[in-house]
Amino acid sequence: MKKTALYTICFAILSLATSCHNKDCIIVKTNGTPELKTATDTVSWAMGFSIAQTIAASGVEPNRELLFEAICATLDSRQQALTEKETFDVLKNLDQIIARSTMEKQENELKEVREREAAYFKELTANNPNIVKSDLGFYYEVIKEGNGPKSQIGQVVTFDYKGSLTNGQIIDQTYGNREPITHIVGEPMMPGLVNGLCLMNEGSIYKFYFPSEMAFGANGGDNIPPYSTLIYEVELHNIRKHNN
Repeated sequence: MKKTALYTICFAILSLATSCHNKDCIIVKTNGTPELKTATDTVSWAMGFSIAQTIAASGVEPNRELLFEAICATLDSRQQALTEKETFDVLKNLDQIIARSTMEKQENELKEVREREAAYFKELTANNPNIVKSDLGFYYEVIKEGNGPKSQIGQVVTFDYKGSLTNGQIIDQTYGNREPITHIVGEPMMPGLVNGLCLMNEGSIYKFYFPSEMAFGANGGDNIPPYSTLIYEVELHNIRKHNN
């Protein structure tokens, strides 16, 4: 769908070369909206908006100077850097280009996230020796160890919690907001929290530090930016068997 839309728009731009040679342009001021004085101005802005929206939706970050130069060269019937066949061959392979660009972007983002989180956890554990790393990759601190049984997958647990970002901003909590949560361990829940609950005995209070891949990942959530490291303080009140 993205490829078809961008292909169509690029074709429209190339087609305009035979009929449009207007060298006048609107100067866009950085401190205000450009004034559209004529119908042509309005159409021009709408076309530019549509092209930009389509490119943005494709996930490809273009070289803007070359993008603008290609548009101007086409509209002015100047020599092209690519033949028409080469242009449409590139557009035919746009899906692969988008996929490769998206993959490279994600890889770069993940690399930056891992480096940032590694530095954060290194400083965290250096400043607080009570924080330990679990075998699954998240970190935790025992605030209070309970005397009851340890929770397991498939059991029903009742707990209070407070979730926050590393800057201290609270993203959600039961304390003072609503009743404690009752949930079956293993049912849909943030991956890190499922694993964290399985460490806890009834009556325990733990503080968990979840890397983004064990939290909400690249998508983020309400009040949670993408790739956020999350801190959860969990108080496990009760464990019982699930009655099928």
